Amino acid sequence: MNKFLKITALSLALLLASAAPSLAESPRFRYGLQWGYSAKAATSLEYTFFNSYGTRISDGQPLTLDYYTNAFVSADLGIEFLDYLAFTLKAGYRGVAKDYRIMPLELQFTLFPMRYDQTGIFLFGSGGFALYNWSMEDTINLMSAGIGLRRNLSRKISLDGFLRGNLITCSPLPEDQYEGTIPRDRTVYSRAQHISIDLGLALYF
Repeated sequence: MNKFLKITALSLALLLASAAPSLAESPRFRYGLQWGYSAKAATSLEYTFFNSYGTRISDGQPLTLDYYTNAFVSADLGIEFLDYLAFTLKAGYRGVAKDYRIMPLELQFTLFPMRYDQTGIFLFGSGGFALYNWSMEDTINLMSAGIGLRRNLSRKISLDGFLRGNLITCSPLPEDQYEGTIPRDRTVYSRAQHISIDLGLALYF
């Protein structure tokens, strides 16, 4: 009986040792480029400001369908680890609305149910902030989530296609029909939310 237990324990140890490399390969760093098409689907707006006569004015619009086409591009640097997970830092440039373009910096978390070195689907979510005109006066926050398909072209090169939904919150200067753009020092509150859908590709090395 003791001999049987020893043989069983030794067999299990050998099996675990042989499986260890496949259970968790060494982390690998990836870099790449991401680009694609973005469609703004809806917008909401709230603002309060003082006009040139000192009158306090508040206005806005509820979430309304608001279609507008844009594009996006980003340079990515990430790490893939534990066979199924990845963190990616993304810095780029994207359109949000008409004459409104931003430079986002985001951190993305990705789950690969079939391993990141295999062709298959993946799920991801990200969040971050952005600059407008190289300034942080306009507070801009981004949240995204999506699904994609990875195609491994070689051991070190992969091509990802993805569909992503975005919520972008910002604080643009209000526009008045009589006075035009209201300066920041007369703006009490300004908040805009944009919902958009991205269709894109990413090439990683």
